[in-house]
Amino acid sequence: MGVKILQLVAAEEKPISITKLAELCETSKSKLYRYLNSFVRTGMLEKDENAKYILGREILRLGLKAYNSIEIVDIAKPYLIRLKEKYNETSAFALFGDDGPFFASWEESAGPINIGIKVGSKIGITDSATGKVFANYLPGKAMDELIKHELGNDPQAINNFKVMLEKERELGYSWTDGTIVQGISAIAAPVFNANSEIFGVITIVGLSSSINTAPDSEIVIELKECGVQISKEIGWTGF
Repeated sequence: MGVKILQLVAAEEKPISITKLAELCETSKSKLYRYLNSFVRTGMLEKDENAKYILGREILRLGLKAYNSIEIVDIAKPYLIRLKEKYNETSAFALFGDDGPFFASWEESAGPINIGIKVGSKIGITDSATGKVFANYLPGKAMDELIKHELGNDPQAINNFKVMLEKERELGYSWTDGTIVQGISAIAAPVFNANSEIFGVITIVGLSSSINTAPDSEIVIELKECGVQISKEIGWTGF
């Protein structure tokens, strides 16, 4: 019922009355009012001066966020394909959700080993190249809590992790060598939006024997350049 109400309000070109909504939903006004009151309270809907309903700021914000996520995935896709085809390694693009980073898009290599990346897969902060990039550019209490949770609130481990982050930030990318799976390495670089805030992370994952994680390696330089090009396509002009 709730989703249907929002869809009906969104489909209207002008504010809609509770009477019309009740007719369209084939339900009583009293039952409908409970939903509408809840949606207004949470910002999903707004009631105008004529007691008619329109979409609220919160649902518009969520819609814009979803649109931006879809748009950036489309922009990143050609770069993922380019990296996959050039190096025959799996490439992926990650976003940061409400409960941490996740893979939003990926291109699997034709190699014999399945890395296991799937759209929607959650990513660790402290044990993955992708997570470390987010940790470097998304400071704050929420990130600190994620780090503490993964490292068991161990002060020494947390300090060592932050020292490592500083080094990787200076280099402009993060990497792992067999941290999660023995013999598998990953490199990751940030993607920034028009406000110079991190928007996503582009990553290459593959066999350690095939990925040179050194700062001056060809694959690292190209990955970082892809991150820069995607950033520019979404309005980033540099720091």
